Amino acid sequence: MRNIGFFSLLTLFLFSTTFAQVTDSDRLFKMATDFVKERRYSDAVSIFEELAKNDEYDAQYNLAFLISTGKGITKNYSEALFWAYLSYLGKIEKAEDLAEDLKDVVPEKVLKDVREKVLKHLLERFENSDRAVLTELGDFYLLVLDEQDFENAYIWYSVASALGVENSGEIRDKVEKELEPDTIIKMQDASRKRYKEFTQKEAINNDKKIETTEQGYES
Repeated sequence: MRNIGFFSLLTLFLFSTTFAQVTDSDRLFKMATDFVKERRYSDAVSIFEELAKNDEYDAQYNLAFLISTGKGITKNYSEALFWAYLSYLGKIEKAEDLAEDLKDVVPEKVLKDVREKVLKHLLERFENSDRAVLTELGDFYLLVLDEQDFENAYIWYSVASALGVENSGEIRDKVEKELEPDTIIKMQDASRKRYKEFTQKEAINNDKKIETTEQGYES
């Protein structure tokens, strides 16, 4: 497996946070990177795992790296690949190299299982009306699978574009050129169903948030 350059990446991520408002997750991330520098790897893994579960892509990459090298936790290539894929879909470029390395050391069945787990995770975010996941679902079908699935990718980029997600319309139109006319019509119908499904879930979730807030004020 090639050298990923973990510490230089941590420096890059920490540098980027100095230009934005510092949040609790920023503090936790810095704490975890400090633990890595101090070779307190198990403490770093605990924090990165917490952040990774909240879909923080840089933490997902760092967690994948630590798991893949057995620092702070025993090696587990399938688990590392899961987090590497999610980080890659979150636009962490170095995660692509790590995922490619890990693909070479896991059996085909394990690779299939990991991909299914990634898709399940993305769809759960869709159920929670997370707009950011829409293009990630499109990217999943173009970047994670061995053979690109233009039909399913078209559906998700179409939904993202309808909801105003940046650059999704351009990608949708490029994907459309890979499809036959009759397939385009079918995928457009499927896209409309997914769009309605998402907006309905989003409205329900927003109502729940308002209700919870009002209850908080009353108490």
